[in-house]
Parts: sequence; C-alpha cells; structure tokens
Amino acid sequence: MQRTRPARRTAVPRRLAARNPAGGANPNSHGTLHVPGLVLIGIGGIIGAGFFLGSGLPIRTAGPAVLLAFLFGALVNAQVTGALTSLAIDDPQPGAFMTYAKKYLGPYAGFLEGWTYYIASVMTIASEAVAMSIFSHLWIPFVPLWVLTVVYALVVLLINAFGVRNFGRVESLMSVLKIGALVGFIIFIGLLGLHPHYAGSASRAHSGALLSGRFFPRGVGGLFQSMLIVIFAYAGIGVFSTAASEMRNPKDISKAAWITVLGLTVLYIMSIGLTLMVIPWRQISTSKSPFVMALEQAGTPVLGDIFNFIVLIASFSVMAGAVFSATQILRGLGAARQAPPFVLRVNRRGTGMGALAVTTLGVGLTIVISYLLPANVYDFLISASSFLTFLYWFVILWAFLVWRRHRTPHGAHVSSLAFGHPISTLVIMVFILFMTGYALLQPQQRLGFYAFAALFVLISSGYVASRGRWRIPK
Repeated sequence: MQRTRPARRTAVPRRLAARNPAGGANPNSHGTLHVPGLVLIGIGGIIGAGFFLGSGLPIRTAGPAVLLAFLFGALVNAQVTGALTSLAIDDPQPGAFMTYAKKYLGPYAGFLEGWTYYIASVMTIASEAVAMSIFSHLWIPFVPLWVLTVVYALVVLLINAFGVRNFGRVESLMSVLKIGALVGFIIFIGLLGLHPHYAGSASRAHSGALLSGRFFPRGVGGLFQSMLIVIFAYAGIGVFSTAASEMRNPKDISKAAWITVLGLTVLYIMSIGLTLMVIPWRQISTSKSPFVMALEQAGTPVLGDIFNFIVLIASFSVMAGAVFSATQILRGLGAARQAPPFVLRVNRRGTGMGALAVTTLGVGLTIVISYLLPANVYDFLISASSFLTFLYWFVILWAFLVWRRHRTPHGAHVSSLAFGHPISTLVIMVFILFMTGYALLQPQQRLGFYAFAALFVLISSGYVASRGRWRIPK
C-alpha cells in the first residue's frame, strides 16, 4: 500500500501542543482560534506527501474510479471528524483522543490509542522523509534515495532538538503555500491545461473515458483496493479535534469542521479529476507526483519544477511538525504512566529530549527496516500506517458511541458531521473491519498488515507488562 501526508500523522500546532505534554488543549485556557485559523490547521495539517506523491498508486490501482474512493474517504472522514469534534466540544481534555478512549472504553483502550497514534506518527515521519527524497531526486538523481531520506530525517530531528524561534509561524506559512499550490494547480489545469493548445486531443479523449464504461477498468475490486491507500490521505484529522478546543467561540467549531471537510474533499477530487483529464491513468507513475506530470504534460515543465519545490518544502514542514507532535504524545503517555519515565526528561530549554531520543530511534529503525524489505519502501510505510489509522479511527468511533449513549440524553451537542448516528457510525465501523479483512486478500497489502499485526501484539504485550512497572492507574 502506498502517506502522509500523514499523516500525515499530522502535527499538533506548536502554539497548542506546548500547553501540556499530552498534546491536547488545556481545558482551563482561553481559546485564541477563529474559524479561518482552525480551517487552515485542519486542511493544511491533513494534506501532505501521502497525497501529493502517493495519489499515483491508487490511480493506478482503480483508474478513474479512484474519484469514488476519495469521495468514500471523505464520508468516513466526516464521520470521524464529527465524532472527534463532538467529544472535544463536550469535554475538552488534555490528551484528547487518548483521554476519551480511556474514559469511555477503559485503560487498555487509552493505552492502545496513545501508542497506536504515536507509532503511526513515527511511520509518518519516515514516510515523509522518503517522499521528500523522491521529490528532490528529480533534481539530484545521482544521490541514493536512502541517503537523502536519512539527511532529511536528521535535519528535522535536529530542528526539534535545538529549536527554531517562530518555527510555528513558518509551519503556518508552509501550509498556506501547500494549499495555494494545489489551488493554483486546479485553476491552471482547469483554465489552460485542458486547452487544445496545451494538452492537445489526448486530454479530450481521456476526459471522455471518465464518463464511459471504462470508469471501472479494474472493477469494484480495484476501487476497494485503492481505498486502502486513499485512507492515508485523510489520516491527519486528529489534529482538528485537538485544535478545536482552542476556538474562541465553541459554537464556530461545527462551521469550521464543515468547511474543513468540504474544502479537503473539493481539493482532492478536483485535483485528481483534472489530472486524469490530462494524463491517461495507465501512464501515471508511482515514483513521481502525478500533479508534476500533469503540469509537464500541459507543456509547462517549469511550473512542474516550482510545484515540486513547494511540495518539497511543505512536506518538510509537515515532517517537522509530526516530530514535535510525536514527542508531545509520548510525553503525554509518560505523564499518564503509560510510558517509561525516561520520556519525560527535558533539557534546560524545556525540550523533551527523552521523548525526542525515543522518537529518533523509532524513525531510524523504521527507515532501516523499510529499505531492507524486498518491497517498495514508500508503499510499505503507507500500508502499515493505514492499518494503524483504521485502528485509531475504530476506537474513536467506539468511544463516541459510548459517550453518545451516556451524554446525549442530557443535551450534549453532537456534530452534524456525524449525520445518521448511531447507524452511520456503526456502518463506518463495519466498513473499517471489512476493508481490513479485504486487505488480507491482496498480496501486496499483506506485508503492511503483518507489520500492523506485530505492532498490535507488541503494544498489547507492553500494556500487560507495564501495568506493574509503570503503575498504570486502573
């Protein structure tokens, strides 16, 4: 399976996460965010290399039907976002999703959720480094990919270790550049790229294929298989719930959530759709951004280079934020006595060096293992991360159902994004289980699932072993 983004696991914004070691908001703090700021955090925090680079793989897997996969992914994303925002509005807590899982499902669920999210964050950091090496390899093909991957990972880890003043503002600027690049791509290809002078008759011929019987060139199976990859493009939605509790006016959270989900969906579907109208899906490469290919096909290779550079810088920002988020999550686990006390160690500047050291080790091991495996390194990282995302989402939806049963009779607000609850929530949970089972039928996905299964057993064993040693509260 092919990230993230990153999800992008996605970074908790520094100005929010720094308030407590768990990476969640302080329920006693005064909110500072308005709707535009929360939307920027949501959309900018979710879109990452998993989409800019990784979308080539689901396109090759499903053909034009990948548009439906992104639409289904948006529906799942809406339900998860609705569940998260409902919990965040009703009960803002440090630790966010970890706290909710523990509160409504028990200590094991909280332990599992926290460590699942942390490990997925580590995999996202590694996959972002790999994606950056692929992007930059376009200009320096003589440097081995693994060397570039290690260099990028080390640079971003050092930034977090020594700190850069106002780096939070730099991350926000990179989010604007990233969204702007995607919007610019849509406008350019939509207005000029499809013009006969730029794309010729090939684009018109292929646009017809989108409306013909060839919409499902690989059948429904291809659609399901691409869903396993598309999910990663939505994996960073957890950052929205964390930031939501920092809204100045809590009534605006639902509005921001709707704008985020709709904006993300429009950007994804329009950019993919326009790409498919310029380049036949069979010609899409899995080792190069399809958007760069589309700009080159439209006769503007210079714009392709500019787009490639912007995405490279933006992906670096995402990875830097993901490192910060991972260390905050690990410190939160340590504060809850769900990780060794070593992770709580800080230096004189207040940097969590213990958590950063563990994260550095985890990223290094992930990169080494992924390059030693006889498979596409980026696809493996995305595959394993997507299974972890499935687990993370399933637990959140389960906690939401339990919360709903206890709180809605007392007038608690349920986000309109969770439309159709609880039936829709149950449907999405069944869908997640179905997709997990379906992945086992796909030989190219099994390696990622085996890695996920091993991690699940390791986390569960860690919970049993740590109950006495770390004195995890019951």
